Amino acid sequence: MTRALTAFLLAFGLIAPAVAAPHQHDSDSAKAIDLLSQASDAVRHETYRGVIVYLRSGDADTLKVVHRYHDHMEEERLISLSGEAREVIRKGNKVTSILPNHRLVLVSEHPPKSLLGSVSHFSPKQLKANYKVVDMGTTRSAGRACRVIAIRPRDKFRYGYKMLIDSKTELPLKLDLLDHGKRLEQMMFTEVSFPKKISDSEFVPSYDVHGFRIVRHQAVHVAESASDAPEEQWKATDLPPGFKLAEDGVRQLTSKASVRQMLFTDGVATVSAFIAPAGLRAPLKGATRMGAVNAYGDIVNHTQITVVGEVPAITARRIAENLVQTKKAANKASPSH
Repeated sequence: MTRALTAFLLAFGLIAPAVAAPHQHDSDSAKAIDLLSQASDAVRHETYRGVIVYLRSGDADTLKVVHRYHDHMEEERLISLSGEAREVIRKGNKVTSILPNHRLVLVSEHPPKSLLGSVSHFSPKQLKANYKVVDMGTTRSAGRACRVIAIRPRDKFRYGYKMLIDSKTELPLKLDLLDHGKRLEQMMFTEVSFPKKISDSEFVPSYDVHGFRIVRHQAVHVAESASDAPEEQWKATDLPPGFKLAEDGVRQLTSKASVRQMLFTDGVATVSAFIAPAGLRAPLKGATRMGAVNAYGDIVNHTQITVVGEVPAITARRIAENLVQTKKAANKASPSH
């Protein structure tokens, strides 16, 4: 859910059509890219609460969200208002997911990943090379004036986006994920407010988890230097144009088994690769899809490779088929005589 770019429902009449005609000059494009950069920052640092609706694969989810940046740390609480009861509380790197129907609490640690997904991975430099940015004028969403920005892919390896950005706070209030103009997923605030402060009490779980089973997921260890990296290395020999390796880490599953996680991004979209011993889970070989999320699996020398992301199927497959294993170069001094 944290990486889904999702949203909503022009049919409800909550969003009026843009009133200004599209225009695209170099100066306008630069201003639009600057606005996207400000939106990326607002996702992490703005204080807000509201109600968000997600629409994907024909299903709609409604969530209450509370968010603040406090003491140099991002805090967020999500409460499901539809479907199965669930609650997610994030404080910095720590994420606690409460599933009351299963009497289960999941605790994990990983770098902050915003509710608005790829917005927080935004890179202006990479964006210019891989997308065309168009200022579509102004409109209203959730009763607030917004700027409409279209992000159009330059090739077949990525989806497009349309974002409605609040004119006062720069927070994205609506985000569409598009494939050749077809809406794949949508996210939209139906209610939003920007209080000056949010109290600590709003980040306290609403469920009494006494007696719940607690499952802790080990954090991914990211090597800080080449000497700190595992003996067995993996690299991508031929990434889709514009994609670069952003993160590379290992999570230890058992004393003898670990899973490597690699994150690739083009500055907007992100793709994750998971490399683990085959047999730990049901094997995946070939392509599969759920809504806008494409996955591709391959088994190489008793190793399961799984690549997944909100990107076209061709992108996931190309990354999976070009991950190769290498040996870390031995760095041993010759014995002296």
